[in-house]
Amino acid sequence: MGFLSNLFGGGKKVEEVNDANAQALKQFFKENLPSEFINSAKYAISITQGDKGYEARINMDMTADGSAYDGFAKENFAELADWESERVFDLLPAPPVTVTVIFDMDFGGKNKVTMNRGRLLAK
Repeated sequence: MGFLSNLFGGGKKVEEVNDANAQALKQFFKENLPSEFINSAKYAISITQGDKGYEARINMDMTADGSAYDGFAKENFAELADWESERVFDLLPAPPVTVTVIFDMDFGGKNKVTMNRGRLLAK
């Protein structure tokens, strides 16, 4: 299984970074993301080192503000995730270090959409 896992991309695990820059990024997101996301029990952030520097993967609970998504189709979640992640990304000022921002938008149940919003350049 190890050989097949490596062959098909499952073998390389990305390690979370916990240096001063990663800590500064975590604080930056805590201070700048809307409070309903930060205060959710589902909020999580992972800082890793990617090909182009730091990457922040942020789990955002889209039900934290009381929204319910009953009756939504898959394509509705994709459209909403695109719109909402762009709105939140546009709220973020320049971070302490350049970072690529990836949002894992959790709409409840199995309804999760990952959005790579791109890079935020350091101030």
